[in-house]
Amino acid sequence: MIRLATPQDAPQLYHLNEQFNGPSGSTVEAIANALAGNSQEIVAVAQEDGLLAGFACAQVKRSFCYESPPVEVTELFVSPAYRRRGLGLALLAFLESHCAGVFGAGEFTLLTGHSNLPAQGLYQKAGYAPTDELMIKKIQP
Repeated sequence: MIRLATPQDAPQLYHLNEQFNGPSGSTVEAIANALAGNSQEIVAVAQEDGLLAGFACAQVKRSFCYESPPVEVTELFVSPAYRRRGLGLALLAFLESHCAGVFGAGEFTLLTGHSNLPAQGLYQKAGYAPTDELMIKKIQP
């Protein structure tokens, strides 16, 4: 089952995020607070057998420049034990449907590494196309 995350999902999301990103410095409480109060971040979860098997996050970008707000898929992770079951595609489809219905979004973008071929295959299967338009600048705080 794919659904929106709730603050009650924070403990399981904490552990999934550690599998995905390693220790992040975040806490269960910070995740619960983010899920309770951030309407610009959309978090979908895949639940199987009462446990969270994966998650996907998206950010709605608001600007007067766009008739419909573009959305960036910022994270997608499925626990290794649950991979190859279509959960990644289902998470993407849920985010797309939700953001189109609630926010009127019509364009979705995401970033992935050039060497992350499994993720690239998943995204292309979901209809995403690679481009060469990205430029990045990192600033030291």
